[in-house]
Amino acid sequence: MNRQRLNITNVVATAVLVTILLCVGSFWARWLCSVERVGSLPESAREVTIYPSRQVTTDGGGDPNLLAPPRVVADTRLGGPHSTCLGWLHYVQTRTPGTPAGPRIVDQLFRWGRGLDDRWAYFDASLGLFVSSGTERIRQADGTTRAKRLTYYAGPEGVSTTPDKRLGRFRSPVAETLLIQPEIVYDSAFRRFFAISWREDELDVRKGPELPGDALYRPVQIRGLQKNLVRVHIPAPDKVIDGDRSPESAFWSISSGWYPDRALVLDASGRIDWLDTKTPEMCGPAGYLPKPTTLFGLRRSCARPEDVAAYQVNCLDRHNREGVAVATLSREGLALQLDYFDESGTRIATGETKAPWYKETAGEEIVVERIASEKAAYDHRAGLTMAKFLLESLHPPVLMLASYRMGPHLEATTGYRSMFLLPDSFVAMVARAGGDVTSWERFLWALAYMLPGLFFFGILALRIARDAARVGLVRNSRRLWIGGTLLLGLPIYVTYRLTRPKVTLVTCVNCGLGRRPDREKCHHCGSVWAVPELVPPMWRVLGEPEQAEAALPSPVDQPNQSSL
Repeated sequence: MNRQRLNITNVVATAVLVTILLCVGSFWARWLCSVERVGSLPESAREVTIYPSRQVTTDGGGDPNLLAPPRVVADTRLGGPHSTCLGWLHYVQTRTPGTPAGPRIVDQLFRWGRGLDDRWAYFDASLGLFVSSGTERIRQADGTTRAKRLTYYAGPEGVSTTPDKRLGRFRSPVAETLLIQPEIVYDSAFRRFFAISWREDELDVRKGPELPGDALYRPVQIRGLQKNLVRVHIPAPDKVIDGDRSPESAFWSISSGWYPDRALVLDASGRIDWLDTKTPEMCGPAGYLPKPTTLFGLRRSCARPEDVAAYQVNCLDRHNREGVAVATLSREGLALQLDYFDESGTRIATGETKAPWYKETAGEEIVVERIASEKAAYDHRAGLTMAKFLLESLHPPVLMLASYRMGPHLEATTGYRSMFLLPDSFVAMVARAGGDVTSWERFLWALAYMLPGLFFFGILALRIARDAARVGLVRNSRRLWIGGTLLLGLPIYVTYRLTRPKVTLVTCVNCGLGRRPDREKCHHCGSVWAVPELVPPMWRVLGEPEQAEAALPSPVDQPNQSSL
């Protein structure tokens, strides 16, 4: 019994180790393919430009450049999220005070860096209060001023210099990351916004109206709406009109989603709303996160924050005309989408990255058309696409099915650092695919992508079945090895080859097949050992001393001397 338990432990430990090693090797191979695929895109496919003013119609011959910016550009920095070193940069930024990435909803510890007045703030989860500390100038009786360090505590019910229980407690807050007065906080437990003023002459917490409880509003980010490395900007005009290089109507200011009296709020559904910071309450739509054109498309009309690898939302304004420019990057960093929304939240301009499609004519390559950049990346680099497909086919089938089920619900950048689940695999892409297809049709398409791998693992299972029968494994053990190979694939096959019984078979006298010498019965025919009777042989091999002794006559053959 102890020997059997030791054998099971050895098999399980070997299987775990082999699975980890194979998944690690496959992970780095897939990652290198992804980096190479992103690097294969031309520079023109990493930037998108839109012209909102061209889409604006005015009455009376007005200048459309006063109603919308003439040009807005979005680009990915350093080749997209792959340059964030497998996501560790974003992880560090979200947990470091004063970083532009700021905290996200996944963090329950919020910190801000120092401001111009040497002020910093953070959320103390143990107290349930926001804490702000800064240096303030206090005028003394003799007319001079001195610096004094003051610390304030803010709760849902007010602000105080001590953590008083009467301040209440925040339970699950979402806070902004910019040091702008007032600080805006949303707490899902109260379902309302709070505006915190830290000024000594205006210490106050203003409550907004309670939001409806039908899950219509689920704010996840306030002001500074940004994730990873995407930039939205307005380039300097390069058109000369009447000797003036930059007409006045072309200058639009750009900000990170805030105004003195209004701020932008990102919802979990991807919707962007305006928030009145004085009240504070919602005051109208501002736009949404557009979905980039991917290989199979998305099923949703707008992208959720976790559906895209990066995004940035910027406010554009001129002469009290406001607009919002939103850029999003696809999961694999291959498609960039840029939309511009007017002050009412209506999209008036859109654009996406495209790559040239070449065709060889008379020995020269000419550009036939421009197609979506992500589709071009897979079509132009067929070798990388096939390598990606083969690596995914060698992945354990159970994990591929789990990727199909959980892939659409995982955060976009998890695909860069996931070894076991593959959220960016072809199977997971099919699960996120749009179009008028049923869930069963989508599942059958996923099985079609898994079919080559399943066929290969079926061959491995057949080899195990034959070898296991030959070495004499019992029927239940053979079934376990075959089923494990069909479900987990290559790791189980390698484990079997490393842990299979190491025995030398002998020929069975009954069936003539190889049998285990360590068992009482033949595992083929069930016959027992036929042990022959121990009869001494009639002959033997003699050595030289024995031969000399044998040459002497025996006492029986010698004559009796006494009779002589």
